[in-house]
This record gives sequence, structure tokens and C-alpha cells, in this order.
Amino acid sequence: MPPLSKMIRPADSGALPGFEPATQQPVPIMPESILGANRYLRTSLPPFNAGPDTLRQFNENGKTPTKRVIPLPIQTQAGGTTTINNNTTVISTGSTSSSGSGGSTVTKLSAATAILSIPSLLPGATFISTIIMAKSFQLLQLQASQAVEVRLYGDSATQNADLVRITDAPVPFQVVPGLITDIVFDSAPYLWNWQDRIGANADSPQSTTIYVTIINPSQVTALLASQITIQYLPLES
Repeated sequence: MPPLSKMIRPADSGALPGFEPATQQPVPIMPESILGANRYLRTSLPPFNAGPDTLRQFNENGKTPTKRVIPLPIQTQAGGTTTINNNTTVISTGSTSSSGSGGSTVTKLSAATAILSIPSLLPGATFISTIIMAKSFQLLQLQASQAVEVRLYGDSATQNADLVRITDAPVPFQVVPGLITDIVFDSAPYLWNWQDRIGANADSPQSTTIYVTIINPSQVTALLASQITIQYLPLES
């Protein structure tokens, strides 16, 4: 391929349109020493914010005051600050105390305790029972007198479906909605504290019955008769 110098032809020759010698001279840059309005600004209006044009000179023949090219910052009001605290008050229609005539009543919750006696269990044996607690509640603490596994359910159907599951086995998907908690005690002290466990009876109509399954997790040691103690906070009587 021939060099570019041989390919360039005059524009009026009709050969290779679009190729012609560069005859236009670059636009001269105004020296910084010359004062006055910059003729290279792309708009005749004064700029409103910082940009490529506002970084160039924008004064008029060195006169003062000159046009401001960058707006003043927004002034903030001096003085103290105001803090708004949103407080929520829970009011219940059920009452244990009241104040004033015709005023709203506030329910005061108090912890309750449920105790279940457990018979002697052979290694791997299971004991199923029920316990009266509340329609809905928050579990606080579970205490046992020996190493056992304690499972709480909201309905009997889920309890029966979960009887085949051995200790430490994963919970089947169909059992998860009805299983309230599953605690395995393997070493003393046999004490468990809950922080975020809510339970409820799932029968129709709803009652205060909670279904309990007790398992001897050991395959070699029998368990003597004992009991478990459940401390809970009734949310719905």
C-alpha cells in the first residue's frame, strides 16, 4: 500500500474524496495576561455551577466586583439541634390494672411455670404427653433433672409424625411448622435459656394444651423417673 502522502489529492481533483491536506490553523489560545471576557465560553450567560467553562477567566476587563462563577454555599442555621424520639406504647384491651375512670388499661405480664413428670425410660425410649401452658407464649427457661431430649409441639399430628426421628437427626420439612423447640441435654447443668422462642397451640379451636415428647438420647443408659420444669411468659390466656 502506498504511503499517505501519495494518496492525498486536492479536494477539487475528485480523487479519494475525504482526503485533503490540513490547511486550517489551530485556534490560538488567549494569553493569560490579557484581561476581559473569555471569548471561548460556550454560552453568553453567566454559569450557575462549576464546569469546564467556569474554570476559565470570567471577569470583565479586570473590573471589580466581578461576576461570581461559582454560587455561594448554602448557609446552615447556627444553633442547637432538635432530636425527636419516637416512643411506642402498647395498650391491651385485657387488663390487670387500670388508671382513672374510663381510661385505657395496660396489661402487665408475669412469668409462669409448668412441670411435667417423666417415668423411667430405657435407652432410646420415648415418652409422649401433654402439658397445660397458654394459647400463645414466649419460652424463657427449661430445666431437667437428668440428660433427656425435650420436644414441644403445637399439635398432636405433628408430634406423631415426628416420633420416628432419632436424636440429632434433621427435622423433616413437614414437621418444621408444628415443632416449637427441640432441646437435647447431654451434660450438667441441664438448663437452657431461650431469648427469642415463641410458641402457640395450633389446634382448632385453639386451647392451652402443648404436646411434649421426652426421649432418652442414650443408647446404653436407662433414665430414672424425673421431671422437667418449663418457665414461660403467657402472651394469650
